[in-house]
Amino acid sequence: MPALHQGSSGGSVKTLQRLLDKGGAHPGAVDGAFGPKTRAAVAQFQKAHDLPATGKVGQKTWAALIKSSIRRDYTFKQGQQDAAIERAEQRLQRLGYDVGKADGYMDAQTAKAIKAYRKDEGLGTSGGLTRAVRSDLHHDVAALAHDPRRARVKATRENRRLDAATATAAARGDGLGVGDSGRAVKNVQAHLRSAGFDPANVSGRFDERTAGALKAFQRKSGLPATGTVDARTWSKLKQARMQATGATSPAQSLNEQSSAVKRSEALLKKLGFHPGKVDGLFDQHTRAAVKAFEHKYKRHVDGAIGTADLKKMKQVLKNRGGVGHVTATMRRLAAAGTTAAMGLGGYTSLGKCATGVSRALASAMGLSVGGNGNQIDNNLPRSKFRQIHIPLSKALKIPGLVLTWEHTSTTLGSIYGHTAITRGDGHTSMSDFIENDTLGGSSGRTGLKIFMPIG
Repeated sequence: MPALHQGSSGGSVKTLQRLLDKGGAHPGAVDGAFGPKTRAAVAQFQKAHDLPATGKVGQKTWAALIKSSIRRDYTFKQGQQDAAIERAEQRLQRLGYDVGKADGYMDAQTAKAIKAYRKDEGLGTSGGLTRAVRSDLHHDVAALAHDPRRARVKATRENRRLDAATATAAARGDGLGVGDSGRAVKNVQAHLRSAGFDPANVSGRFDERTAGALKAFQRKSGLPATGTVDARTWSKLKQARMQATGATSPAQSLNEQSSAVKRSEALLKKLGFHPGKVDGLFDQHTRAAVKAFEHKYKRHVDGAIGTADLKKMKQVLKNRGGVGHVTATMRRLAAAGTTAAMGLGGYTSLGKCATGVSRALASAMGLSVGGNGNQIDNNLPRSKFRQIHIPLSKALKIPGLVLTWEHTSTTLGSIYGHTAITRGDGHTSMSDFIENDTLGGSSGRTGLKIFMPIG
């Protein structure tokens, strides 16, 4: 392989960049140009592989790159030594498995820990330290890097009794630790899972993986990472499962993860606020969206969703006819409707309503939708539109809705119907002409259907 340095270019540099990326040193774009980013990536790779960090590529660096690329897919077994084994040992330790010394050498103890991890993850007990196992280890450890979360469970007598029994067990002697078993341990495991620190098995047996998950929880809770549940730890862990009597009792707030939060996030998104991913996790994005809602509607701004807040959200959406916020697509369609109408009859009907609507749909959304006025509704792609059920008076206040009538009072309209697009000003719609009083002009029109763009 050729010697390369900053300023080199061509296919060999592309090969170098791909190998660097596989080796975990990211050179930026794979463009065949050896620039400062590639030089920095080379130096980073060299340093990580005990080579002189010159930023230049000679035969030793090429050999290390190729070896690293091959090793990426390699399965390590007992008796081998490698930096990848050391990283796996460190991650196994974080998860609670006993590997002895994390020195990169896979001895019997490390092999046993890998076997136990594979079993807990349902990967089978044979196969060694494969690439898939290394990837899962990385993911499982990364999943512990968050503040404790809370779930919402139904407030029942059984749940209260179980929590009370767990509190008693935690306060007794050394509390609950490795080797213990029973309902209290199973309850601890369920609480750990709700907190986002998955013990892998909610079996009622306090194993090393449970201890590892508990230590991670304790670290994130500002507690000593003992791996045992004493009274202080249980007091914190108990909060991971809220005894709830409803979707907002107690109020939804930061770090809750539940279906109730997911429904609230969906509501916020429909109302035009931005809760981030609608995934049921009340994170900082959700909190910011709630605060924005509270501020806009002059409510107490605390970033939490109480019963009155949720009721207000639903009321606002209901007042909008369930439409939610006006999207950019809806605004584009309304504007395209005006342009199409002005390009046809202006303020005078030509009897070509479907032509105007079809032109607007093509311009704003890239859709080819044909048919007469009373056929447009059947030809609108349901992946792009959904039918909504609101009065015409409300629809006219929302831009970019498609209106269709089966029949009108005119001779042609009785056969072909009528279709138009709303402007959003409360009275205007556009087709092959601009109709300034659609509500008044709708007398004699029957079979109204209203469609809203999706997304």
